[in-house]
Amino acid sequence: MKECVVWTVNIDRKKSRSEGRRIPRRFAVPNVRLSELAEACKELGIEYQVEEKKYPKCWWEQGGRVRIRTNGSKTKIMVEIARKIAEIREKKESKQIKEKKSRRN
Repeated sequence: MKECVVWTVNIDRKKSRSEGRRIPRRFAVPNVRLSELAEACKELGIEYQVEEKKYPKCWWEQGGRVRIRTNGSKTKIMVEIARKIAEIREKKESKQIKEKKSRRN
């Protein structure tokens, strides 16, 4: 197993490749938070460690990174994490919509 570092910037759709995005834009997710990154790793069963650090190229922005242990390709793992974050967001959004509908009735 090798250890990799995944920054929030690496999977952020709003960032360019030169700003730190490491996966294709079609797989990336906008405005990734460190808590979402950790939650996605947990749900995927990836061994991880959260670190609240600033990405050097954009040190003024909020963000962070997770250290993960994996056997596979770092790019494939980042795509999986981005998909899981999108899935988590969809679940939370649909839950909020249901709650609003139930309050109206």
